[in-house]
Amino acid sequence: MQLDVNMQSPLINVQGLLEEAAGKASDKFLLRELPFRELLNVRADLADANLARVLGNSFNLQFPVQPNTVAENDRHVIWWLGPDEWLAQSVAPVDMPAPVDEIQALLTGSFARVLDVSSGYTLLHLSGSMATDVLNKGCPLDFDASVFGKGQCAQSHFFKSDIAVRPVSDGWHLLVRRSFAEYTVRMLLDAAHDYYLQA
Repeated sequence: MQLDVNMQSPLINVQGLLEEAAGKASDKFLLRELPFRELLNVRADLADANLARVLGNSFNLQFPVQPNTVAENDRHVIWWLGPDEWLAQSVAPVDMPAPVDEIQALLTGSFARVLDVSSGYTLLHLSGSMATDVLNKGCPLDFDASVFGKGQCAQSHFFKSDIAVRPVSDGWHLLVRRSFAEYTVRMLLDAAHDYYLQA
């Protein structure tokens, strides 16, 4: 049976702001949404070798066990969230719910759970020469490449919004809760205001 899925970005009310900002100083700061990524919260005890194997095979990735790191391939990024918790994010947008029941069935009898949280978050992409400076205005993390580089991730906040953040080749990816997505975008654009004025 095919499901009729109607997906709507949590940023629907600020699309005009994003488009307006994109035309001002994209070389300095560009904020884009990467909508409709599949996001699966995974809780598991990877000391169970069989469990680690099943999860690894499900995503064709070994789950990272080092704190604040990610593992990625051309289909998924696995974010480390805690000693027994990860977030599996699809690289590309999806238009159908993830086969969570199929994965969960493979985990029967194990200390593990997979939950689709795709509708509860969105993914933001920050780029431009001032992207790190914009982040620094509202987030206490040290974003210097010598301490926070490729393959790492962290959980923190941007002003009052909880975020998870990781560096990518051309900037930063931020995972933001749906309920804080519009607020986060408005605060990011406000933090970038000076750079737009300098354009």
